[in-house]
Amino acid sequence: NSGTDLAILVRRGSETVTLHATPRRTEVKDDLMGPQRLGRLGMVLQPAPGEVRWVRYDPLSAIGRGTVQTWRVISGTVAYIGRIFTGKESGDMLGGPIRTATLSGKVVEQAANSGGGWLLQSANVAVSLVNLIAFISVTIGFANLLPIPVLDGGHLLFYGYEAVARRPLPARVQEVGYQVGLALLVGLMLFATWNDLNRLSVFKILGGLFS
Repeated sequence: NSGTDLAILVRRGSETVTLHATPRRTEVKDDLMGPQRLGRLGMVLQPAPGEVRWVRYDPLSAIGRGTVQTWRVISGTVAYIGRIFTGKESGDMLGGPIRTATLSGKVVEQAANSGGGWLLQSANVAVSLVNLIAFISVTIGFANLLPIPVLDGGHLLFYGYEAVARRPLPARVQEVGYQVGLALLVGLMLFATWNDLNRLSVFKILGGLFS
């Protein structure tokens, strides 16, 4: 939300005060994601050690919490894509297989160095990887449902038109749609790979070899 006015509700005693603030876009170094340009207000949410606790949910409640978390991932993805199209984000956070592999290694390393015995470290690694797999699965599943020909969302779009119009789209229109969709998909993959290589400073290294 960098550059966007935010309304923040603050509870002071029995009253609720509304404050307005605009996050300033700054470069943040994250142990997992690497350098990122994000919005910052200058305050950090850091609970005291005594406030951290484990919460266990029964299977039904766990499904509900999982649904809420899934919706947060999807809504965050939609908001980020929208900010790219409006020019508020550069798209440098998009990544491909290279970034996924790098992130997986960092997640395992961070979880393994969390302290405790080998049993606790193994549990931390397993939980961290499951969380990462779930996040990637949700984002890929959502992207697959976008109304772009070639993807499943594009097929659903064609089926929806056929159900409403009582006839399929002309073959030529479908062919052009698939060509455009394939071009968009390939372009997105190339852009994500470019981001991955740029994040690993591959181009700087190659430039240094020939300079």
